[in-house]
Amino acid sequence: MESATMAFQIDGQTKELELKEEIPFEQVIEAIKGDLNDPEFSITRIKLNGEDITGKSWERFSHFTLKDIKDLQVETGNIERLARETLSSLKDFTGNVIEELKRAAEQFRLGQFDQGGEVFSHTLDGIQLVNHISIMVERNLEIESRYQPNNGQTLAIQMTNLKPVIEDIFAAQKDQDWILLADLIDYELVPHFNDRLNMFRGWEERTSA
Repeated sequence: MESATMAFQIDGQTKELELKEEIPFEQVIEAIKGDLNDPEFSITRIKLNGEDITGKSWERFSHFTLKDIKDLQVETGNIERLARETLSSLKDFTGNVIEELKRAAEQFRLGQFDQGGEVFSHTLDGIQLVNHISIMVERNLEIESRYQPNNGQTLAIQMTNLKPVIEDIFAAQKDQDWILLADLIDYELVPHFNDRLNMFRGWEERTSA
């Protein structure tokens, strides 16, 4: 297997690595990680052939080798510090999602179905974002491996418990049962995200100790 020189951008600076021509994309990234000078730093953003693929699945790039990589730009940073900063913002955002959930439920109870539906639609987008960022923060702070869970509730368990609630909510929406939908929001979703918020506070306390 022949070697080739690959040029890429790291934090705005051009750098070169000597790699095997047929090395898969995932190993290219691992090689770049291994070449970082500061052990506390890691890759925080990846832009491949003009597309920002940060946080996306690499499955569709699994067949990529050096010849398929026309442009590769990476940014680095202290992952743990970034995760702490993200956790602080996540707490505030989750609190806002909870308030919007309460507002949607109130509008459904008042018969303001269009307004309630619009607010609730936005909260569903917020819920997806909370879930996605929760996983990222937990992984980057190594929460599950370093600390005992809150009252036996890991993030994975909480998210598993959320799935049937979301399914019931979609069923209530389909049936246009607005009172049931309001009940599910008030008595299932709001308590769930209050628990999630308490979990985030616990993460913050333990990782800042």
